[in-house]
Amino acid sequence: MISFKNILIAGLVGCALVATATSCQKNEDGTVDLSGYTPEPEMTLTYNHPCALYSAADFKRVREAISAGTLTAEQQEEFKALQQSRYVTGEYGVTTHAHEQIVRGDPKGTKEGVQNIADAMYDAAAAHQFGLLWQLTRNEEYAKKGVKILMDWARTCKEVTANDNNYYLAAGAQGFTFGLAGEELRDYEGWSESEFTEYKNFMLNVFGDKNYKFLMLHGSSNCGSPKHYMSNWDLVNLCSYLQIGILTENDEIVKFVTNYFTKTGDGLGAIPNLLQATYDFTTPEGVEKIAQAQESGRDQGHATMAIVVAANLAQAAWALYEDNPDYTDLDYFSSNDQALLHMAEYNAMANLKTGTHAQITIANGTGVQGGEWLYPLTQIPFTVVGPWCNNTSHEAGKQQQAFGQDGRGQLRPGFEIYYQHYKNVAGSYFVKKYAEVNRPECGSGDARYGVNSGAFDQIGWGTLMLYQK
Repeated sequence: MISFKNILIAGLVGCALVATATSCQKNEDGTVDLSGYTPEPEMTLTYNHPCALYSAADFKRVREAISAGTLTAEQQEEFKALQQSRYVTGEYGVTTHAHEQIVRGDPKGTKEGVQNIADAMYDAAAAHQFGLLWQLTRNEEYAKKGVKILMDWARTCKEVTANDNNYYLAAGAQGFTFGLAGEELRDYEGWSESEFTEYKNFMLNVFGDKNYKFLMLHGSSNCGSPKHYMSNWDLVNLCSYLQIGILTENDEIVKFVTNYFTKTGDGLGAIPNLLQATYDFTTPEGVEKIAQAQESGRDQGHATMAIVVAANLAQAAWALYEDNPDYTDLDYFSSNDQALLHMAEYNAMANLKTGTHAQITIANGTGVQGGEWLYPLTQIPFTVVGPWCNNTSHEAGKQQQAFGQDGRGQLRPGFEIYYQHYKNVAGSYFVKKYAEVNRPECGSGDARYGVNSGAFDQIGWGTLMLYQK
């Protein structure tokens, strides 16, 4: 197995010997090793904080709408749901659940001895929701509770681990959420500069190191291919690493993620590998392009997760792009001929029913749409794809022969992001319809998404923050 420590040492030596070949940086927020990565052309980025999925201007716009009473009915409903979330009104922020190790996967050999990922999922979601409410209300009680959660974890947690590679999913999904919370709360005056620096070090060392290690080595894949892992593994780690780059104002991390996702990444989450096939499809508005994504032939819970996590990634980059318009690569929504739109259109088309938002019911812990399928299976185009590696015991080692029917129609928050960016773009019929059906989309804590890990893979709350008719 390849040793990441050896790569780190080799990279540091490489920096000393061949400065133009590798890029290493040490700053007050800890050590960032980017050996093996050739940086983008020199460009210094501007960071206008907070920059946490949404820009400072977004937070100001919504805050003013709340004060003026001009939120739409859907936004008012979502704002109320956020204020009444189980992660805001319960014991979160009073009692925290920090562990020395975050364990997701086989706990054998870990100090914890059990899988404890739920505590990290719930606390990260609570901290993020407190941070969002702090930005929107300026109520210090929200900020105090959010900072308490973050600092308890920063002072207790030393690593994300397991006896298998499933811990990389926690490094990505929970790293992203903790990163957003830190960014949302950074302007709270009660959070001292020394404590905030301590928190940034925690994010870099506990989560950022794992994000980069996965994206570079892909768990030292036992089938010898970076495509051993399905696209969502890349996507959650890209989200986390990008947000950590923003949190710590590290240009090289931001540029690494941008280059990987839009151009040269060798994993299945990079756009050139994520998009598998394109089709011309006739909608009520005319013929448009839709695209089959890498997980479209899998269960639709995972297939939709990949689409909305990609939306989170693109939105996080967009918030930074607004203050860096010359760095056009940060516009992931336009990248690769609007590939994200085409994949979102395919996913929405295949998972929508004819029912309205009012017809959504809750069954077996998830939201169930009303009505009939918008399109029968016989009308969903599909190209046989895969396998992507030679280990047939893993998903990427299997050939996808047909559209995945399991979990079809499962709702996930995130399509408000696609709606906002593509609503005036031709070929966005299905993302607009999906956003309409699931609006207000809310987020973790909503009954539509349950309480298992799938409820915490993506962020949500896009109706409140983005929806504009």
